[in-house]
Amino acid sequence: MCTSDGIIYPGYEYKHKGNNDNNDIILPSIEEQISKQTTECKKTLVVFIGGAADYKFQPLLKQVFAPYEKAYGRGINRLQDVCYSEHGGGNVPPLMKKWSDANQDIVLVGHSWGGDRAIKLAEKNSNIPIKLLVTLDPVSWGKNGKQPKPSNVERWINVYVDYKHADYSEPNIVARAGHPWQFCKNADKNHSVNTVDGKKVNNAGHAHVYDMFDKSGVEYEVVKL
Repeated sequence: MCTSDGIIYPGYEYKHKGNNDNNDIILPSIEEQISKQTTECKKTLVVFIGGAADYKFQPLLKQVFAPYEKAYGRGINRLQDVCYSEHGGGNVPPLMKKWSDANQDIVLVGHSWGGDRAIKLAEKNSNIPIKLLVTLDPVSWGKNGKQPKPSNVERWINVYVDYKHADYSEPNIVARAGHPWQFCKNADKNHSVNTVDGKKVNNAGHAHVYDMFDKSGVEYEVVKL
């Protein structure tokens, strides 16, 4: 487990480069967020966990976390407490424990290598109940699609790319090299983002994180908790 990594705490209003919402998000330091984050645990905690190079290319951070946090994680009338972790490192377990101790549900959403980190967060914090685990085209050499669902996870949804029918764009080449899990036999639900009944229906691939989260129906599964 990463001992430290970048994080955007619940309630912190992060900035974009050049103050332009179309530009990349600036990952703030922990010091910048002191006294500017949510400390009351009154809502479900949703943790988005990026892959190995997510902060550089920002597929999860910009495509999924940012719009979701703005829609459901802002202000006193927010629906949930939403945060982002660069690698699912050492800053996340204290948040999980704090919200769990307050009897709030915990949701982990990881993309690419972040899917592997999300499962490891659940495994290494087995005393903390996880209401929902979402893996978005997870990859890693340490695990594969055959690993068991962690005992503290109530529901696991896995959205994946069927690489037998995926192109050889750069993100897909990287994912193939990283050992994609694809179908996970112990997940409660599997959804292929690019095939139906084994037949290709679109060109969605590893970088199409918005399609994995929104068009697959996963966003609804998260927001209703």
